Amino acid sequence: MNRLVPTLLLLLAALPTGCGTTTTCGDGTVNIDGKCVPDPNAPTCGDGTSLADGQCVAADAGTADSAAPDAAEPDSGPDLDVSAADLDAQADAPDVAEVEDTVAPDACQPNCINRTCGDDGCGGSCGSCGDPAKPICDPLLGQCKAGCVPQCKGKNCGDDTCGGTCGACQGSDVCSSVGVCVPPAWTCEPTAYGEGFSCDCKCGAPDPDCQSATLPLWGCGDKETCDSSGKCVSSVPAAWTCAPVSYAGVDFCDCGCGAPDPDCAFGLPVHGCKSDAASCDASGKCLECVPNCTGKACGDDGCGGFCGFCADSVKTTCDASGQCVDPCAGPKPLTCLTATCGDDGCGGTCGACATGSECISGQCQKMGSLDSCVGHCGSTAPSGCYCMKGCEASGTCCADFAATCTCKPNCTGKACGDDGCGGTCGVCPSNTPYCGATGQCTATCTPKCSGKTCGDDGCGGACGTCASGSACAYTSQCVPNAWKCDLSYFGDKGACDCGCGAIDPDCASGKLSSDGCPGSGTCSASGYCNATFCDTDGDCNGKWCTGAWPKSAGLYSGVCGDLFPTGGAAGTPCMIAEECGWGLCLKEACRTHCSTDAECGPGWLCEGLPVVNAATGSTWGFAGACMQPYGSAKTCTKQSDCSPAGETCVARVDPVTLGPRYVCEAVPAAPGAGASCTSSECPEWQICIDTPKGKKCALPCPGGVGDCPNGWTCVDKPLHNAGTPDPSDDPKVPTCQPN
Repeated sequence: MNRLVPTLLLLLAALPTGCGTTTTCGDGTVNIDGKCVPDPNAPTCGDGTSLADGQCVAADAGTADSAAPDAAEPDSGPDLDVSAADLDAQADAPDVAEVEDTVAPDACQPNCINRTCGDDGCGGSCGSCGDPAKPICDPLLGQCKAGCVPQCKGKNCGDDTCGGTCGACQGSDVCSSVGVCVPPAWTCEPTAYGEGFSCDCKCGAPDPDCQSATLPLWGCGDKETCDSSGKCVSSVPAAWTCAPVSYAGVDFCDCGCGAPDPDCAFGLPVHGCKSDAASCDASGKCLECVPNCTGKACGDDGCGGFCGFCADSVKTTCDASGQCVDPCAGPKPLTCLTATCGDDGCGGTCGACATGSECISGQCQKMGSLDSCVGHCGSTAPSGCYCMKGCEASGTCCADFAATCTCKPNCTGKACGDDGCGGTCGVCPSNTPYCGATGQCTATCTPKCSGKTCGDDGCGGACGTCASGSACAYTSQCVPNAWKCDLSYFGDKGACDCGCGAIDPDCASGKLSSDGCPGSGTCSASGYCNATFCDTDGDCNGKWCTGAWPKSAGLYSGVCGDLFPTGGAAGTPCMIAEECGWGLCLKEACRTHCSTDAECGPGWLCEGLPVVNAATGSTWGFAGACMQPYGSAKTCTKQSDCSPAGETCVARVDPVTLGPRYVCEAVPAAPGAGASCTSSECPEWQICIDTPKGKKCALPCPGGVGDCPNGWTCVDKPLHNAGTPDPSDDPKVPTCQPN
């Protein structure tokens, strides 16, 4: 009897109660048309949890809470008027699970509300994740999400952004903030260490790249090399007595200079000895030539001189043995002993060349042969002989240089004008001062101004004058001073050139394509691209902030797009944008866009870096990019803020305002402020300013004159030109200036 009581209670609980037809439904279900179906608003519980009282709880807890009372415990429910016959009839009834299947066979209904993937609650699926950008299904939310892809491109240590590591450093090397193992003493960009592109010297520690003699050297001055300790040392021997620039100058074999010149190994002409015929020995000493005319009556003495000349009216030619002979005597003319073609000097010929060949210096050579200047004027022939001006002095010209590459002036029928070789065919007299198109002097001149708005009209006048703020370019067009692109692009009717600092007249038609804008972007009336710009990857909803495009005067931003599949990671050395994954190459390294420090890695700065015109080297503007500082990068308002840590308060470019932002950096003590920057650039932590004593390198003085050395003043100076020629928009920075 006791065995049946719990079963009976469960059966009765599942039946309609009272007089109506309302069904009492359990957690996670609702009554619809008398049936218990899944509640669309109920939470979906994950693995190891179950629904109890409207909440997802641990499966063990849910089971404990919902377990039926122990059969041995007294029943605390209401008294039931059930006869013994009824109980006997239920003794053989199916168990609870069988009753539930019988009573509510349609109770499980798929639940995919607000779910795009995963379990539908009934053993089915709400969908799959086919987007490569979001390949993983969150089982709790039923939404596709991005998987974590380790980011180790360009790294050999540090965090892989997925909770793992990109490797561990060996020995005493430490992992830099960009994930590159470097020696503790390394002071240059971490990515420069052992990158395989250059030998980076003067970086505090030796660069493994310096073990290769074929890589270029960075960090040292002219005539310097990098020693085994990573320091720049002079490459000119201490014993060298000639000008330092002549050592290994790849110009001449400089001899008698106290030490051997490496140029002597390349067979270059000898300089510094008494005679032109002298040679240079292995120790760098001159070996003067001794003339030898034994048995000779004429010809070369072996030292650039002569043993005599042939004065006989018949024996006019010196043969190879140094004897005067009749050039036309013998079985064949003397010239034909070495020549196979061309004039024999005796009224005949030494032979003719086959079709496709030509006679050069008495020898038949194919057109454009290895030793010929045909097709190589201004450079070198394939064999290495020269076809350019100046080769005569060194004796390195190809045999046909003069005949092939020397310009022959042509003034036939001309009294003035160009001779075709950079010279003139004559100057016109005062009564007929103009040179006409046919090269004849005339008294009148017809101006030639077709297609010109300014410049010379060919008659001593001008085709027009340019308005204020513009100048006449070499194209004979008035171009605004603010124009930053190639001058020939302005108004060339080829394309609407955008972001060039001034509005291109070609944009007015609206029919030409826009150059300088991303994709199929157009140019606005203000001369800048109509595009949706981004300042960080976070603006791009699953894509990346790529490239550098003109957003306004002096300010460049990115646009959302895909990464270059073969591009390098941030910090990878680069020369062009396509070498970088984000298409952003600034200050010779790949970067990522940003507008605040928080968008960069820990310890990195978001700095305005210059966007440079590759053709001219001038700054077009600035783009906000992540940059690793040289020190703590703590904000400073005066130099003393940085002194306790041995750092210097320097001015960097704010990525938004393009004005100065002051941070503490561990810059080298040398070179100190005050050095000239007339012909060389200042270190990047100093500013080149105009002073009464010329252009000088200086430090900022955000704290006033107290930041400057004795005898210096603190004055406002331009930080940069804001990418425009107008000095009025240059951001100013207080700078120490020598009195």
